[in-house]
Amino acid sequence: MEEIGKSHLTVINSNRGGVFFSGKAGHIVDFTLSTRFASRVNLQLIQEKGNDYEALYIAGKKLPWEKWIEPDLSFRVDAQTKDKLSNSQFATHRLKDAILDYLRDKKIPLPGIEKKIPDITIALRSFLDKFSIELSLTGESLSRRGYRVEAGLAPVRETIAQAMLSVSDWKPGKVLLDPMCGSGTVLIEAALLEKLNGEINRYILEESSVFGKLFPDFVFSKAVNPPPGTFRYFGFDHDSEAIRIAKQNAYEAGVEDWIQFEEGDVLELKNSFGEEGHIVTNPPYGDRLGKPIDNLREMYFQMGKVFKNEFPGWKLTVLCGEFSLLGKLGMKEKSHFPLKHANLKAKIVDYEIRKSSPIQ
Repeated sequence: MEEIGKSHLTVINSNRGGVFFSGKAGHIVDFTLSTRFASRVNLQLIQEKGNDYEALYIAGKKLPWEKWIEPDLSFRVDAQTKDKLSNSQFATHRLKDAILDYLRDKKIPLPGIEKKIPDITIALRSFLDKFSIELSLTGESLSRRGYRVEAGLAPVRETIAQAMLSVSDWKPGKVLLDPMCGSGTVLIEAALLEKLNGEINRYILEESSVFGKLFPDFVFSKAVNPPPGTFRYFGFDHDSEAIRIAKQNAYEAGVEDWIQFEEGDVLELKNSFGEEGHIVTNPPYGDRLGKPIDNLREMYFQMGKVFKNEFPGWKLTVLCGEFSLLGKLGMKEKSHFPLKHANLKAKIVDYEIRKSSPIQ
């Protein structure tokens, strides 16, 4: 909601299906380019009352599909329906029939249907006796930016990584450290934010045929280069394979020159990065990786000592799904943000690492 308001858009309503908003075309483009938390952005083509699948078919056949679906493009219907249209699979088939029958009647060559990675994604939603047909501006989910060739163990989704950076109040230009970086998502997302001038979804929109049709004259900002001769993004992991994957993912994202990845253990970490910075990390917790919880309690205790001894004055932001472990850090929580991660209740917790006497 806050992101939408900052983009000068007006929220119409919200429910479990998403947040519905309106605004000027330029503001919608700015939001779609810069949203760090939305999983998709759709353009609503029609919303109607309908008690059955025939009403859906009739409404779907009224829409001018040739404006968006060309013969050399493929499309897919994603349906999440309930209540009057309780069978999502049948609703998908009826909307597909409506689209193809419309094009046949117009004697327009039919497009392909692609289930995995289509050129155009059409979203169908229903609630009570209303249904909505929408066109995705972003195609695939924004939490899949396409650079993760390999994910490693228990990866953080891109949108959750952005939420962690937001909670930490990290800003581009500040030092960022992830001492348990895994496949590198947090650091890659931060580097992309700086490189693309906040246009974090630029690569996705450049590939979106729908976005290109709706905004043919839009010019993306010029990407910036990393500062010469220095790093501000640092990633460590005790697993050499994780570091290999992180470097490969950074290369695929085009930010390999922004981030320094090295093999290293968080419990042996020394501060050679400066007096101020942000630690943003996703440490292991029991249900996620199957490690004994008692071992993790000791690890969190020792980790807290390292942070307080080596990084006084820094900020620490942690994603965790086992809340009892957080107390072992020995720090006072500043704020937190609840969410679901890998189908577990989790929260992003923000701390300020206070300056104190060295802890033995």
